[in-house]
Amino acid sequence: MLKNKFNVFEMLEMAKEIENRGYRLYSTHAKLAKDQKLKDLFNKLANDEQDHYNTFDELEKKYKEKEEKDYSYLEDVKVNDYLKNLVEYEVFPKGEREELKEMETEEVLDKAIKSEKDSILLYQELVPYNNEETKEILYRLIKEEKEHYVSLVNYKREM
Repeated sequence: MLKNKFNVFEMLEMAKEIENRGYRLYSTHAKLAKDQKLKDLFNKLANDEQDHYNTFDELEKKYKEKEEKDYSYLEDVKVNDYLKNLVEYEVFPKGEREELKEMETEEVLDKAIKSEKDSILLYQELVPYNNEETKEILYRLIKEEKEHYVSLVNYKREM
């Protein structure tokens, strides 16, 4: 069943959605943070998430130029469903700006730590289904997401 498969463009769209949700979370709370160190951390993470989004967007444009429409289909329905559910319900779950604004600092940090960890997991899961160029990008982003995770955990410990 073709509808149970997705290609590189759908994988990139999922990744862009994750980065966009992360950007919204961090940029919203950078404006709300009273502590300057936390404000700086959230601004840095928001900028990184925007950079990651742009990386995936450029990669998508590159694939479209090559017209690689059939590249890297995931045919395993269980893996496919797992990845889609991971994006939809785990990595930076959807949230409206008003809901984000109402979150307490500790709740934001917990959500951000969990989301960074889940994005690492997702990107690691996507690695086997991509070519070498995309794998290199995923490995770089995994490294950066790990740095985000450590920064958030360290800030929470210092609270």
